[in-house]
Amino acid sequence: MVKLIGTIRITPNHGSEAVSPHFEVTFVPYSGRLDTKPVKLASFEELVAFLQEIRLSEDEASRWAGKARSEGVVLIAGIERTESQLKESGLLA
Repeated sequence: MVKLIGTIRITPNHGSEAVSPHFEVTFVPYSGRLDTKPVKLASFEELVAFLQEIRLSEDEASRWAGKARSEGVVLIAGIERTESQLKESGLLA
């Protein structure tokens, strides 16, 4: 079971005529090259639920989602998850 350490980047996209507003969540590893892909979430509630699925507490997930909504790009450093956990959440191909 390989553990990966990196940063979770949350980027709000305010949308346009062709694209609806959403949040993009990406895992950025500290070292190595991985096939990572962004997960698109349509609402604040979906973002909080997703952050809880990747094992952040409810309070911490709400706090980070609130920062992303109000401040823009948010980086959550020091995330350590197994490769299988990242694959299950859709952050790793």
